[in-house]
Amino acid sequence: MNHTIRVDRNHPACFILLLDQSYSMSAPMVGAAGLSKAQALADATNRLLMQLVQRCVLDEQGPRHYFDIALIGYSDRITRLLKSGDGFGNPLVSSPQLADSFVRIHEEPDGQSWPVWVEPLADGQTMMCAALDLAYDFAAGWVASHQDSPAPVVINITDGEATDGTLDDLAERVARLVGLSTVDGPLIMFNVAVAARAAEPVLFPNDAAGLADPYTAGLFHTSSVLPTRMLEYVRTEADRHGLPRPGAGARGFVCNADLAGVVRALNVGTL
Repeated sequence: MNHTIRVDRNHPACFILLLDQSYSMSAPMVGAAGLSKAQALADATNRLLMQLVQRCVLDEQGPRHYFDIALIGYSDRITRLLKSGDGFGNPLVSSPQLADSFVRIHEEPDGQSWPVWVEPLADGQTMMCAALDLAYDFAAGWVASHQDSPAPVVINITDGEATDGTLDDLAERVARLVGLSTVDGPLIMFNVAVAARAAEPVLFPNDAAGLADPYTAGLFHTSSVLPTRMLEYVRTEADRHGLPRPGAGARGFVCNADLAGVVRALNVGTL
């Protein structure tokens, strides 16, 4: 089980993003002047979704069904953030459905523009355990009917601790998630800890040494070891940007993430 199946119309990939939308996300985002964490995360997510759609367009017939994706927002409540043609019927939205379901077009003063699927939100507490429970339901249903597809990927982006459970509760839920698998291998779990203040990002470490607190270390330990193709990619990117190369056993974990760190994690997780 080496996570080597290639994505095509007969073997679509599955991505589930969990977005912290609690009140603390209203604080400024490190590395994104003038933006709150909520706004920066929404912008990064919308750009990622646009890129996923673009990857699926190979001809004039429109996007092919290469991906199924779900976005789960969590604060005081758990919200499915993507709509398909039938509203909230199917929790996983296909790439063709995604292409048709944006809510508006955002335009920058410099002329740049992109579709918007997700609006920023920052309110309430951090029901991360409940979000992981819903992610399990979505992923379990998907793997049951896609055993010949690549293993699903879950990416959790947060700036704080869960308010609906302990670290042990989180670990238990992640263990259930990574217990799901296709013939390609087990589900791949990413955790991205958004920076509360300016600090050196920790990108894809292979141990918890130097992490600031037990909670952050707990997120590291619930993150999957990167499959070979992802490890090769992050090493190439590290060389290109003059960053330290992740070692053997590097995990899908980013700590003290500024906007660039969030984008790197999203890019790696959706390879």
